[in-house]
Amino acid sequence: MHFSPPTLHPSLVKNDAQRSLVRHQMQTRAALRATATSRRVADEMVTIPLTTVSEQGNFDAWIDVQFPMPGGIVAASLLVDSGNSMMIVPNGEDLVGASGYTILGTAKEPWGCPANVVQGPLQIVTQDGSFFEIQECVFYACTGNNSSGERTANFGAGHIIPWSASGWNTPPDLGVTMQSPLSYATSHPYAELVYAPTETMFSLSGAMLVNDESQLILHSSLPSGYTLLDIIPNLEWMSVVPQSLTIGGQPTEWPGNVSSPIAMIDTGGGPVFLSDPNDYVYGKTWLDTVLCPSWASGSQSCNCVSDSLTIRLVGSGSSSSYSYTIDTGAIPSSVQGLTAVMCQVNQYMMGQQGMNVGGITALFNQILICYQGTQVGLAPRSLS
Repeated sequence: MHFSPPTLHPSLVKNDAQRSLVRHQMQTRAALRATATSRRVADEMVTIPLTTVSEQGNFDAWIDVQFPMPGGIVAASLLVDSGNSMMIVPNGEDLVGASGYTILGTAKEPWGCPANVVQGPLQIVTQDGSFFEIQECVFYACTGNNSSGERTANFGAGHIIPWSASGWNTPPDLGVTMQSPLSYATSHPYAELVYAPTETMFSLSGAMLVNDESQLILHSSLPSGYTLLDIIPNLEWMSVVPQSLTIGGQPTEWPGNVSSPIAMIDTGGGPVFLSDPNDYVYGKTWLDTVLCPSWASGSQSCNCVSDSLTIRLVGSGSSSSYSYTIDTGAIPSSVQGLTAVMCQVNQYMMGQQGMNVGGITALFNQILICYQGTQVGLAPRSLS
């Protein structure tokens, strides 16, 4: 399998030893599953297993997809990435000339691999060992390595509005707009991300752990219990508006008078992180200051804490609001060491002002991506 970086947070798997460990564990789990050869009846709810890879407080999730070929099935494991909004598969050579797949043109995908832009059926392996098929999905299929010698394997789950926001999703000269693969599943336009309880998704020691108890659930109708927030239009990343931040019970002035701050909804990674050019939080003294992670070294003037956080988000145009608290006291000690990385300029904010709510938000909330409409939903979840 291929380990390619996510869009909005550092890579979890960083070296060959970790790649070998994770590859072995994921291949062992995959070997226990029968090849999905039967089409799933389009029930109101379709449950898809996700395999998470975690270390300390960081995690990423992987999804198994396949492509039907005359000679059998071509399979791939892809990183589920709500910071991206298109699918990129690493083994594009296998699809060249295959019946049912049309090459619309060639381009470089966002991580730099030369790729074919392909249209054809996508099969996603479900919880019961069958598959859910999406017809006429348009995606990148890598045909060579990027400048780092890698192939991209990314299942973009983000919803941006419009899909061609800032030109990010439009390959040059092809006249094709790329979309999240799930957006083509018009019979099930709601995608719910439900991660496993923290005590099973993370090891008590903080060591790297592979777990397959998390789920992506596709719904044909809107599930109850969610607060829906309008997505900010014309951005390359699925985002809403951050309205306030409380640290360790102390209200702050962040984000203050920054023009048009954004809150990126990133379903992987670790802590909340933010840019704070006017020094509302990064230069202050907080009760539970901790050592910043090594990946923060590329950012400017960072302060890292393990204090509880209360975040208030609003939809674009203040259509609705949602508040939640991140308090790691009730979760495994390996996840308790870091809640926020606050920098004058955070490199993973891609030049934008605001915050990334981090994978830690998905430990305290369920997340719903609404591909029919312009919203993302959040709902509180139990930690156990």
